[in-house]
Amino acid sequence: MNTFRLLAIFTLLILISVSHTRAQTITLEAETGGLWFSRNDVRIPNEGGTRFDMIDLIGSDPAPYYRLRLSVQFLERHNLRILYAPITKSGTGIIEDENAILFADSEFASGSPLKGTYRFNTWRLTYRYTFYDRGPWELGAGLAGLIRDAKVQLEQDGLTDRDTDLGFVPLVHLYASRALSDKLSVQLDAETLAGPQGRATDAALTLHYRLLENATLFTGYRILEGGADVDQVYNFSWINFLPFGATWSF
Repeated sequence: MNTFRLLAIFTLLILISVSHTRAQTITLEAETGGLWFSRNDVRIPNEGGTRFDMIDLIGSDPAPYYRLRLSVQFLERHNLRILYAPITKSGTGIIEDENAILFADSEFASGSPLKGTYRFNTWRLTYRYTFYDRGPWELGAGLAGLIRDAKVQLEQDGLTDRDTDLGFVPLVHLYASRALSDKLSVQLDAETLAGPQGRATDAALTLHYRLLENATLFTGYRILEGGADVDQVYNFSWINFLPFGATWSF
């Protein structure tokens, strides 16, 4: 909880500072749609656990999701935004294995119905500087801080075990926008970083339509890919999104 408090205090201080600057624009963004998993490999613990495909339990069928974002543009080229993006998917399936499924501190029977729950909620603070804004193009880059609240849980015949993870991940932010007409534009928005212990990427390619002077609609394709390979956890996933959203600026 200390991490959440620090992020909240840091965000509040920045927003207070921004509120005293000139030429600020506040944008509210709501995104929803469907998501589906292409990959979700799990082994917990990494040493001694059983590797299995979480999709065998939670399925690859589409599930609804939503994301909420507040952005503040100030001093013309500076942008600060806060994102809340929760994901939870549960399901029951069967994992076929010669031996019992060793997960966390428990053993689960293979070949029998097993309920799985996968949660990956994130809070993110991103700063971007627009270094190019000429003609139809706008290009920017910056840094992001992500707080993840992740959980993998298995349940079978009254036995429940889980692995949870609350942590901070720094990311690099990249942004590109090209106007196609007075009302249409295409945008690439990505935050990513990779290292020896894992990687994370949240990237979207979206088409935006300006409905009103201060309101837009958008759709496109988003991916959330990455994971960790450390002593305690091996988990890599690929999540696809079909987003539909709207923004309102004031």
